[in-house]
Amino acid sequence: MKNVKKVSKVLCAFGVSTVLLAGVVGAASNHAYNNNSNWKGIGSVAPSAQANYSVDYMGAVTVFQQNFPGATVKSISYDAKHNPYYEVKGYYNNREVELKVDEATGQIVGKEVKGYAKANKTINVQNIIIPEVAETKALEKVGSDFQTMEWSVERENGKVVYEFDMTTGGDKKAEVKVDATSGKVLSSKVKTTKY
Repeated sequence: MKNVKKVSKVLCAFGVSTVLLAGVVGAASNHAYNNNSNWKGIGSVAPSAQANYSVDYMGAVTVFQQNFPGATVKSISYDAKHNPYYEVKGYYNNREVELKVDEATGQIVGKEVKGYAKANKTINVQNIIIPEVAETKALEKVGSDFQTMEWSVERENGKVVYEFDMTTGGDKKAEVKVDATSGKVLSSKVKTTKY
């Protein structure tokens, strides 16, 4: 009887340690997944809870540069109207190229290689403020009741400039330009539209 109790204790201890080990391994793998999926760093293409991929503007630039290695960036734009996507335009082997990347999936939804062009209006995406900061400056100028429908960043008159197309969802629209290096609002136009 004593041997049976000793064997039971050993098996019980073995079972508990196996369950604990499985729990630690499971927690570690979940922790690693959650850290990866919540990471919003520059150029992130992070898994969402639905096992799809979402991409930020730098992630779209990364996809662009993977498709066109060594390409320079001319402009980045974002369209939130229907199926939100980023469009990155640039120069690759003396040709103008553009790539559209779905924000929700990180998939390429459009790719075009155009004729020959000179790369004279490129921007360094590492030297500009992030779109959210520029958008905050635009909203401070026109009011928090506006919402961004589209934005773009490109070189304009020697400066790198964000341009925001905004609406209240009602009868007002705004166009705001923000310096992409300083965050200074360069211009803003608010107009009332008729339906």
